[in-house]
Amino acid sequence: MDYLVKKHLMVLLFLMATIMSSFNSTATAIWETEGYGYVFDLTNHVKPLVYDISDNYCILNHFLTDEAQRDSVAIDERTKKLDFDKLFPLSVRKLDVLPKTCSSKELNGFQSKSYVFNSRQVISVVLDSFSDHYAFTEEKELDWKALKSQWLQRADNNTTPIELQRIIDEFLEYMRDGHAILIDGSLNRLSHYSPRKSASEKRLKEYLSKNSEFSDISQVYSYIYRQWTKNVESYFSTNKPEQYLEDNYLIAKLKSGASYFRIESFDQHETLKVMQKVTPQFNRSKGVIIDLRDSSGGSDLVALQIMSYLIEKPLRIGTKSFKVPTGMSEKIDILVSPTNVKPFIGNIVVITSHLTPSAAELFLMALKARNNVTFIGESSYGAFSDALIKALPNGWGITLSNEFYSDSEGQSFEFVGAPVEHAFEFPNIKDVEESKDSALEYAIKLLDE
Repeated sequence: MDYLVKKHLMVLLFLMATIMSSFNSTATAIWETEGYGYVFDLTNHVKPLVYDISDNYCILNHFLTDEAQRDSVAIDERTKKLDFDKLFPLSVRKLDVLPKTCSSKELNGFQSKSYVFNSRQVISVVLDSFSDHYAFTEEKELDWKALKSQWLQRADNNTTPIELQRIIDEFLEYMRDGHAILIDGSLNRLSHYSPRKSASEKRLKEYLSKNSEFSDISQVYSYIYRQWTKNVESYFSTNKPEQYLEDNYLIAKLKSGASYFRIESFDQHETLKVMQKVTPQFNRSKGVIIDLRDSSGGSDLVALQIMSYLIEKPLRIGTKSFKVPTGMSEKIDILVSPTNVKPFIGNIVVITSHLTPSAAELFLMALKARNNVTFIGESSYGAFSDALIKALPNGWGITLSNEFYSDSEGQSFEFVGAPVEHAFEFPNIKDVEESKDSALEYAIKLLDE
């Protein structure tokens, strides 16, 4: 499944690279966020700096600093809010000076001429980042004092970068968090583990062993993926050709009279334009099948923009909170308001897979609060939280889940994924060989009833 994991990571990193894309610096001061562990030094509005802070260290976050210096930062001094490309702006407070740890010379980053690689220092920052910001410490019954002692013992002054990468990889395998990712300074993924193991990899390995023309699982998956898309297309009406919109969306009319809508990523590019184009087609259909089996996640804001075209009145879809030093923040209701054009309020069938992650899962959570929606396929990926990015002293970065989402009934599906009512595996190798799509056929049948 490395193909879609990489695809998901690319979208995730693109979003991190556009966090500050539309800002103008208005609040020349030093600001600390509530939760998230960031300090924004805007005293030089031309060269804003973003720091990761804790009780033990202060590190320049080169990932966010680079973006801040390129695109600038905006903080509303009146509301004390920072727009951070999230569902809700971050609350900030003004500081007179940088925290004391920022003036300490105990922890130099790779940018410093005096920096010397220290593996224990790097893994210590990884562990501090998790202990300070991980939203699921209680759920997983994690003892960070014991874990820090255990994992720090794995490294010493002689541990090489390659050996350190292996240690962090094993730590991330232990954590199994969908948004816990080790990246290098160029945003390339070095290590990542899905929240749970999937039977699909076993099926792909079995297929690989029986088909010598493929050299590895990625080739098998690429082949099966191509065949799957061809099989899906065989259900499209020949009277009206399908359309790819903005490289993220596929809209087609099915032979049954329903609409097929595949969302490959929740990218911010021209979402409203796409929805204004497809919603009238939805309204002329006997129902809509939304296919998220190969979605790579993206922006929560985009997920809710799409949802606004599928409701006729304001809808509370759930709550969101985030990790703070005292535990978790107060839960904030997530509300969606309908668009001002005629929405589609008819029947929807959603097809998901264990590869349906992140913003796609928030979209599932929103749909769950709506009437006339049926979910089929596989439980989703299980990574609802946004990814908090933290810099490491050697130039690498680590991301982790620092937020807690619950649906309109107060349930959380982090790690286990949003459930389905009727199960269909993905990819379905038997379907590929028989040139059909059982899940899509069942979805069509549901809309015909």
